[in-house]
Amino acid sequence: MPTEKIYPGGPIYLTDYVHKKTDTEQKILDLSLIDKKDRMKKLRHEIDTFDPDIIAFSWRNIQLFSPKQDDPSLENAFKFLYSQNPVDKITAALFGVKSILRSVTNTQEIVGYINKTRESYDKKIIVGGSAFSVFPDQIITKLKEGIIGITGEGEDVILKIIEGREKEELLDERIVYRKGKEIIKGEQKEYVKMEDFTKLDFEYIKETFPQFKEYENSYIGIQTKRGCPYGCIFCSYPFIEGKRLRFKKPDILAEEVLTLHQNYGIKKFWFTDSNFISAKKTIPHCNEFLRRIIEGGADIEWGGYIRIDFINQELAKNMVDSGIKHFELSLTSGSQRVADFMHMGFKLKNVYKACEMIKDAGYNNQEVIINYSLNAPTETKESLQESIDTYRKICGYFGEENVKPYLFFLGIQPHTRLEEYAIENKMISPDYNPLAITPGNAKKLIYNPPPFNKLIARIYLGVMKKQDRRENIGKHVLLELEKKLKRP
Repeated sequence: MPTEKIYPGGPIYLTDYVHKKTDTEQKILDLSLIDKKDRMKKLRHEIDTFDPDIIAFSWRNIQLFSPKQDDPSLENAFKFLYSQNPVDKITAALFGVKSILRSVTNTQEIVGYINKTRESYDKKIIVGGSAFSVFPDQIITKLKEGIIGITGEGEDVILKIIEGREKEELLDERIVYRKGKEIIKGEQKEYVKMEDFTKLDFEYIKETFPQFKEYENSYIGIQTKRGCPYGCIFCSYPFIEGKRLRFKKPDILAEEVLTLHQNYGIKKFWFTDSNFISAKKTIPHCNEFLRRIIEGGADIEWGGYIRIDFINQELAKNMVDSGIKHFELSLTSGSQRVADFMHMGFKLKNVYKACEMIKDAGYNNQEVIINYSLNAPTETKESLQESIDTYRKICGYFGEENVKPYLFFLGIQPHTRLEEYAIENKMISPDYNPLAITPGNAKKLIYNPPPFNKLIARIYLGVMKKQDRRENIGKHVLLELEKKLKRP
């Protein structure tokens, strides 16, 4: 589906899995690479030419309200809600109307491709992907009856559909479908066995996905594991993938990276796990995977979301030596109390020890990004100052010039503890519609409550007015915030 140009890792893994289990012919079409005016025509042409029995749509992104720094949506939302300049408010309101219309149009466009295909072709129609997985109840009501939705993993349920099973026979999988106004859901009985995955057949993928060449200079997504054992209150990964960790074999992963690099000239990789180092038990797996990349002599760069609190000296060195481009630390808060409340599952003292290990392992001025969500639940003046202190402490290890706090605001999403917390505290109503795109809904679903909402917003707007500060927005917001917090 056309959301943004990002390597379609999920559909590619799915295609490879089906290829190795069946003799089914397959073809991948990425509508993100097609001009909007030509998309429906191109889709119809491919369906008419290939004449498939099953058409599966992968909908990756429908994130509505969780703006991040340098996103015009955040700047304009803050102007509209908190600016004291009436001209800024009017300008921001116009931008907001355009943004809402664009979001509505984009969602309608995607729903339209699926429904028109259902109307025009007597085929089995499937919808999956992370967007559907987060909003299955809302999206399935927009789709024509008879369409099957898949939440989370799709490999085994696709095989059952290829075998000819009807939706009533698929209730041992996480499917969703509509029967009149009734929504019927299945329950997955067992996870897909990632440990049995073999190396992707890239020649088959190139044949099946001719647009692959469009991504040769982009970041290629590699999934090393599924599942997340944590319960971070804002995150939907445990709902989508489950809490139990499942691993792809390190030697298979390394073969994929080395093959892409040596045979296809790929140099950039993004490990698409919810967290590359998700628990202590992942350390041996990560070490072996990275060691094999190093031994293979690959000159690559890689990144991913990283928890460094569990790393050991060996892993710190392997990360540096294998070509890590930047350390993206998923802290969310630099206050231990707030991090504990959000069930982040790390101890800052272990983060600091890990910073020392990375420094000692030959750290070579890679960028260190600290993901921060200011005004998180239970935030106080003291906890905001603690986040600033944590930023400074990490700067002490890596140098201020290399550390970039990256600010975002939590978005309230279905199937998360944050959603429950917002309902309990009457921030949203129990029957709210997470896909309703209105200014009022945006204000509610971007978590930025009093008493710090105006303070943080106005500091942010002040930083954005100065061109020389846009290079490192997070840093300047934190420093200005510190000045305000110290005032009586």
